[in-house]
Amino acid sequence: MQPALIPALLIANQDGTVIAQNQPARRLMGDGRGRACWKVVGQMPDAEGLPCAQGCVRRILGNRLDEARNTSVLIGGKRHVLTCVPVENTAVCMLSASTVRTAAPWQVLTRREIDVLRLLAEGTTTIEAAKRLNLSAATVRTHVENMRNKLGVTTRASLVALGFRLGVLD
Repeated sequence: MQPALIPALLIANQDGTVIAQNQPARRLMGDGRGRACWKVVGQMPDAEGLPCAQGCVRRILGNRLDEARNTSVLIGGKRHVLTCVPVENTAVCMLSASTVRTAAPWQVLTRREIDVLRLLAEGTTTIEAAKRLNLSAATVRTHVENMRNKLGVTTRASLVALGFRLGVLD
């Protein structure tokens, strides 16, 4: 099941009981009126990463309006955003399809990281790369570590190889 283009809306009172929901929410979660919000939302089929737990509405109501909870979740393998906002003595929760496209792996690299990657591909050492980029050796090592973490590789060689496969390097 996937939510409609209209966001699924659900309202829970201060004890966490669902008091209202719109039609997209009923289609996605079933009729939740009178049931615990954390069970209605938290037990959606094919959903991953939901923050719902017993007492979560009470925690949301304890927050100020500017501390709304925004959580990225997967439903049926597609990215969605669950936003829960305290409004007077109720929690208003909205589930909507994410409009943020997942970036290609090479798109998550900064311009400076790409500069460092290019120098690694040329076979430069950390110290040589630092001199050529007017950086400290520690900064170059930090860029390398950040790229390895972002791209999920463990060595500089695999980082360079992935750079060629992704088309970042010629």
